[in-house]
Amino acid sequence: MKKSEIGVRLERVIKTMKLKQYQFAEKFGISSASLTRYKSGDRLPDPEFLIALSKEKINTNWLLTGDDSMHIRPDFDGWMKEQLQKNLGKVNSKTGLIETPAIDYTRTITLPILGEISAGPRDHIYDLRNLGENIEIPRSLILGTPDKYMAFRVNGHSMEPNIMHEDLVIIKQEAIWENIDQRVCAVRCDDGATLKKVELDPEHNRIVLIPFNSDYKVQIIDEDQGVDAFLIGVLSLQLRLF
Repeated sequence: MKKSEIGVRLERVIKTMKLKQYQFAEKFGISSASLTRYKSGDRLPDPEFLIALSKEKINTNWLLTGDDSMHIRPDFDGWMKEQLQKNLGKVNSKTGLIETPAIDYTRTITLPILGEISAGPRDHIYDLRNLGENIEIPRSLILGTPDKYMAFRVNGHSMEPNIMHEDLVIIKQEAIWENIDQRVCAVRCDDGATLKKVELDPEHNRIVLIPFNSDYKVQIIDEDQGVDAFLIGVLSLQLRLF
C-alpha cells in the first residue's frame, strides 16, 4: 500500500462527510496532528481510528488499498435497496424535475465514478479513478448498452435545487448536438467541462449553457469566436445516496 494514496482517499472521506479537518478529527477521536500525518503519509492510520471509520460505513479496506468502494455495502437487496428507494431521483432533463422511477432489483450493474464535474464555471474534471469508487445501480434504469454510460460526482451549486452539490450523475454518451437541445448535458471546452442545460442557437452559431440556479450566469459558447465545444453526453440519471 502507498501511504500517499491513503491520504488522497482519506481526503475524499472528509469531503464526502462535509466536515472541516478539525471537525473530522474530533468526530473520530484523533488529534489534528495525527490526521495531518495520516494524510501526508508519514503515518499509517491507527486501528482504533479504522474501527471508528467502519462504524460510519466507511470501507477501511478501500481506504488502505483502494480496492472496492468507499462505503460498506453489505447487502444490496437490503441496505442499498432502502437507500435507493429513499434517495434515487430520476431527472427529467427538459424540465429539471425529479421523478421517482419504478425499480427492478433483480439485476444490477456497477459503474466507476470517473471524476468530479463542475456545476458552475467550466473547470477541468477532477479525476477520481485512482480512488476506485463505484456505484451499483439497477440494470432496469439503464437503457441500451451499459458501456455508453459514465458516472460523475457533481461539484458546485449552479444546478440546484434540482441537482445538488455532490450528487452523482449518470451521463449517456452522445455526439450529435441536435439530439440534446433543451436537455441537461455534460459539455467540455478547452478551459474545462461543466454540467448545464443546453440551448442551441443555430441562427447565431452559438451554444447556450443555462444553470437552474439563478445566482449563476448563463454561459455562451460562440463558435464564430473560435471557441470549440465537445459534447460528453446527456444526463440520464441523478443519484443521491449519501
